[in-house]
Amino acid sequence: MRTSLTAVAALAIFAPLPAFAQEPEIWPPPGVSFHGDPASPDISGVWLGSKTGIPGVKSAPNRGSADGSPETFWAPWPLPYRPSYQQIVDARNKALGEGRALGDNGAQCLPLGIPRLLVAKVYPDEIVQTPGQVTFFTFGAFPIIIWTDGRPHPGDLKPSFTGHSVGYWVGDTLYVETVGLNNRTTLEHNLSPHSDKLTVDWTVRRVAKDMLHIHVTLYDDEAFSEPVTTTNIWRRKTDPRWQVLDDGSCFENNRTNVDAEGNTDGAGNTEGFVKF
Repeated sequence: MRTSLTAVAALAIFAPLPAFAQEPEIWPPPGVSFHGDPASPDISGVWLGSKTGIPGVKSAPNRGSADGSPETFWAPWPLPYRPSYQQIVDARNKALGEGRALGDNGAQCLPLGIPRLLVAKVYPDEIVQTPGQVTFFTFGAFPIIIWTDGRPHPGDLKPSFTGHSVGYWVGDTLYVETVGLNNRTTLEHNLSPHSDKLTVDWTVRRVAKDMLHIHVTLYDDEAFSEPVTTTNIWRRKTDPRWQVLDDGSCFENNRTNVDAEGNTDGAGNTEGFVKF
């Protein structure tokens, strides 16, 4: 016997959902609000931080934070590089004087990665809080997901540009540890290098209604002789105009494609250059 399409549709509509597709009886779970974990401060919203610069060196016009916030700096400075990494720094500085940018993964349309996404702020980011998770939607880059549900770092973690982040709340402060970072990114716009042994410990503290302090500590025994720290100040942006930003696509109309050695053909041709 044939069943009409109407009858089939009716059966599909009123059939019970599979167990995995049914919503839980209570959501959010008891004691957990939609904006985050129990008793955590609400840090959701649009925020803009500061650019990390070089002490005593004035940045070029229109190269800093979009709201004109003063620059922040790493400490100690100069960065305490071990000799092998100081050679990398010297080579990059020499290349910059020749008009080449060694190690600039952003110019290769590659992700900027952590810690640069935390301390080299030019445009705003958005923070979204959900139970067990805080997500930073960074401008023109991948989201940074901080798991606050108690999970550990994976044992078989493959190095990536943003690594793996876990965190927990203590009062008004979110403590975060990021591991599993590759060595293909820089610390900031100054193109300071790091190794794939880098661990980033950082805190997010809401010090005022519309202000966050992002304190970052870098541990990298291969590159540094001691830890490096900075505090970046993020300010909440409530004007809707800050929420309407271009997607920051790197590929569209890219005419300065470079290879890993900072070479470019000036026309965006990728033949012989880094393959994406």
